[in-house]
Amino acid sequence: MLSLLRKLSSFFAHNPPVLHPAPRVEEVVNEEVFNNYSFIISGRINYFNELSFDLKQKFINRAYNFIRTKQFHYIGLEQKEEIPVLIAASAIQVTLGLKNYLMQHFKNIYVLADAYHMDNDDELYIGHVAPEGIYLSWRHFLFGYSDNTDNINVAVHEMSHALLYNNFFAQYGIDKNFRLNYEKFSTTTGPILADVITRRKSYLRSYAFSSLHEFWAVSVEAFFENPAGLKENMPDLYLALCRVLNQDPVSKNKILNPEL
Repeated sequence: MLSLLRKLSSFFAHNPPVLHPAPRVEEVVNEEVFNNYSFIISGRINYFNELSFDLKQKFINRAYNFIRTKQFHYIGLEQKEEIPVLIAASAIQVTLGLKNYLMQHFKNIYVLADAYHMDNDDELYIGHVAPEGIYLSWRHFLFGYSDNTDNINVAVHEMSHALLYNNFFAQYGIDKNFRLNYEKFSTTTGPILADVITRRKSYLRSYAFSSLHEFWAVSVEAFFENPAGLKENMPDLYLALCRVLNQDPVSKNKILNPEL
């Protein structure tokens, strides 16, 4: 089944986007589902544990409805209840401050047991986003949430890419506020990149400077993995991410503008 993985000709292939119908009416979970999801998510994702009760309810309702719009495919591992719940939670962590969070372009999520190759490429991948779906190594997904000090989280990284794709390359489920604020973000990162190139040193890992897309995804990783560290070391970048995602992870309330 790994033959299904295709090497992208560029980071986002120029395949024509698929227009999907509107999703089903979103459901509000019952107490049993809430408690079950809470148990699964709280054991892995510290960000969830920092939320107020009302935001936890919002988080879980969104995770539940995110799962309803996706098909999960398991390659090299058995299906387990916790897998879709945690993957959905990683997406909701990134999009909790946004109005449109379902990433409706993506109907398929492929979960692989470990790192993988794409076609004849010798490079090992632990996750990638392609027009036909989101791909994640489950082993590295778990690694990402086991250490909150290394600013590496493949789930947050790939969900950030998926969010960007859905808002700029898809035709449905676009969040206008996110798109507008990201366009501002992309025009204000020039001085940050220039400073890093000049000093040859950055709080972000070097992979961030391979392209603007990777700068975005690696920045979001640091934003959620160690927000206090990012705020201290790169305050302008931190504030820009707060505006784009409508979140402030170091604040008590987390969401900056609940009306968005």
